[in-house]
Amino acid sequence: MVFAGCDTPQWECMPVFEYKALDRTGKKTKGLITAEGPSAARLRLSQDFIYPTQIREVPESDQKPASRLFASPLSRFRRLNPVEVTTALRQLSTLVSSGLPLIECLNGVIEQTEQLKLKRTFTQIREKVLEGGSLAQAMSAHPSVFGQIHVNMVKAGETGGALDIILRRLADFSEMRLKLKKKIESAMAYPIFLLFISTVILVFLMSFVMPKVIGIFEGMRLALPWSTKVLIFVTHFLSRFWWLVLAGVVAVSGLIAAFVKTDKGNRIWDRIRLHIPVFGKLHHKAVIARFTRTLSILLKSGIPLVNALSIAAPSMGNRIMEEGIEETWKMVGEGSDFATPLRQKAGFPPLVVQLVRAGEKSGEIEQMLAKAAEVYEDDVEAAIASLTSIIEPIVILGMGVVVGFIVMAILLPIFEMTSGVRGIR
Repeated sequence: MVFAGCDTPQWECMPVFEYKALDRTGKKTKGLITAEGPSAARLRLSQDFIYPTQIREVPESDQKPASRLFASPLSRFRRLNPVEVTTALRQLSTLVSSGLPLIECLNGVIEQTEQLKLKRTFTQIREKVLEGGSLAQAMSAHPSVFGQIHVNMVKAGETGGALDIILRRLADFSEMRLKLKKKIESAMAYPIFLLFISTVILVFLMSFVMPKVIGIFEGMRLALPWSTKVLIFVTHFLSRFWWLVLAGVVAVSGLIAAFVKTDKGNRIWDRIRLHIPVFGKLHHKAVIARFTRTLSILLKSGIPLVNALSIAAPSMGNRIMEEGIEETWKMVGEGSDFATPLRQKAGFPPLVVQLVRAGEKSGEIEQMLAKAAEVYEDDVEAAIASLTSIIEPIVILGMGVVVGFIVMAILLPIFEMTSGVRGIR
């Protein structure tokens, strides 16, 4: 059943209500419940001999599809923090391993969670499980929180009776990815900050300081050098048409972003990312690290190789390489070994291919993939560290060249003026 104007199942679209109540013994209690409205929530609680004294709807943090066009740019910062999702999964794993029923485990996670959207999500998951659905089915209705990897691994855990182990592996997997991402972000933070500060200083000089300095030269009848003429032109242009430059940058950025979101544009951009000098190799290694780590954890969870390949492919983040994995997946489904199409169709490096081939022969392919992931994750970290050590002096040198050009463009006419005064004397 689906609500009008809602493209998700009814139980997912139902609002979540937070209540304070008295139980049958008169003790105070509180919790969350999903219902079509406040009256329905009160009715459901009374059927369980819980009598609410206060009930309010938990705010919906997700924008409706029709209102997303008018959403604030700051809305992206209100999205779920992956760290909170990972913590919730680890808590759920601990509770499940203690032997408690799944409903009580979900109740425990809901009580521990402070983020409203995540609390709301787990409440809706609990209601679906109460209706007889599996945990994997309930999680699949929240793709913005739990991806295909989460759903399929939980499904495998429920089928194999090892849900607590699977949830712990999911939490470990998420933590590894977050750790690598944070290392990359922290390594690139200083060069980006340096570049930003340099740009701000340059814009300030050209827009506010230089017009006053150049006004002195314009009042004098001197044969100005070419560097000073260029500086005067750029300064006048920026001071008069800075808004045009800003609008042009925004318009071009918007057009590029819109084109990249299209299927054709996304493919072109992903192909460019693989062939950009220096950064292309780094991106390629990061994609391989993500894929091998994801595939390894899926295989360890008992998911067959063919299914694991189809699940792991979207985690790569590059359409060109995803298409290569899709070809590999088809060939493996037709009876081929894994290593050969991985090299021929997906273009993976010899190291990964050799590890996969060794894993296929020994029956330990998931361990070999984990080793490949470790190798390429270390390579990415080392490459980022060396890249930042190169970027910093390049930014400083570039800023020095620009400032040196400005200084020389100002000083050359002054030197000519002073030499002319000395000649008169």
